[in-house]
Amino acid sequence: ARKDSLSEVISHRSYTTESVKKLFTAIEKGQATGLKPLGVLADFVEVDSTHEKAIEEFLHEELEYVVVGNWDEAQQGIELMKKNLDGRATFLVQPNAESELRRGSIIEPPVGGDGGVIARLTDVLKFTNGFSQAPAAVLPRLLRCFLVSDVAAAQRLAPQFPDVFFLLPDGICYHGYAVSGGKKTGSGPLALKRELRELSSLENTRQKELDESVERLNTVESEIAALTEMMEQLRAQQQSQEKAAIELDHEGRKLAEEMQRATSRLSVAKMDLQRLENWVAPLLQQLQPAQRSRLARK
Repeated sequence: ARKDSLSEVISHRSYTTESVKKLFTAIEKGQATGLKPLGVLADFVEVDSTHEKAIEEFLHEELEYVVVGNWDEAQQGIELMKKNLDGRATFLVQPNAESELRRGSIIEPPVGGDGGVIARLTDVLKFTNGFSQAPAAVLPRLLRCFLVSDVAAAQRLAPQFPDVFFLLPDGICYHGYAVSGGKKTGSGPLALKRELRELSSLENTRQKELDESVERLNTVESEIAALTEMMEQLRAQQQSQEKAAIELDHEGRKLAEEMQRATSRLSVAKMDLQRLENWVAPLLQQLQPAQRSRLARK
C-alpha cells in the first residue's frame, strides 16, 4: 500500500511546485504539441540517504527543473508558461557527453584532513537516466558546493571562499556572509524516490519468497495427496484383510466344531469297538478247540 501510494505521488509529481504540476497537466491534455519533457531533474538524481536531506534542501529549486531534449522544446515550454499558465518554470536542456561547459576559475577549499570539508557535492551525487555522462558543471551551484562537518567549519570557511557554498548535513547552507536554512515539511523527491526503490526491491524480495513458499506449498499438497491416496489404499487393504480374518476365524470355528463332533463320534466308535472286542473274544476262545480238532482230522 505504501509503494502504491508513493507511485501515485511520484507519477502525479505531487512533490513539485504548482506551476510545474500545471505544466505537465497541460502537456498531458495536449496543449503543447511537440513538447515532451523527459521529467524533472529529481528523476535523474540518486544520492545516499546520508546526504539526502542536505541535497534536497540545497537543490530544492534545481530538482524541479523540467528536463527537455533541446533548446526548441525549452522555448516551447517558456511560451506555454507565458501564454496559458500562471507561475514560472526552469527548463534544463539535457546535455550529452560531448557538451562543454566552462568551469569558472574559483578558489576552492581543500577536501579532507582537519579543515572540516567532507567532500565535494558532485562526489556524493549520481546522475542517472541519460545524465550519467553529463558534465559536472551542468549545474553551477552543484559544482561549487562542498559538504562540511559542522557549523564552526562552515562559518570559518564561508568568508574565506566567497564563491563556494558550504553545506551541512541538516541542509543549512553557508555562502559568503549569508546562511540559509529552515524546516521543510514532508519528504522531498529524492527521499520519496529512494523509498520507492527500497519498497520495490522489498516487494520483489517478498514476492520471490512468496513464490517459493507457494511452490513448496504445492509440493507439500502434492505429497499430501499422494500420501492420502496411499493411505486410502492401505485402509482398503486393511478392511479386506480384516474381512478375510473374520472369514478365517468363522471357518476356524466351524472346523473346530466339526473336529469336536468327529472326536465325539470317534470316542463313541472306540467304545463300540471295545464292546465288540469284548463280545468277540470269548467266542474266539470257544472256537479255538473246534478249529484245532478240524485241522487234526485233515
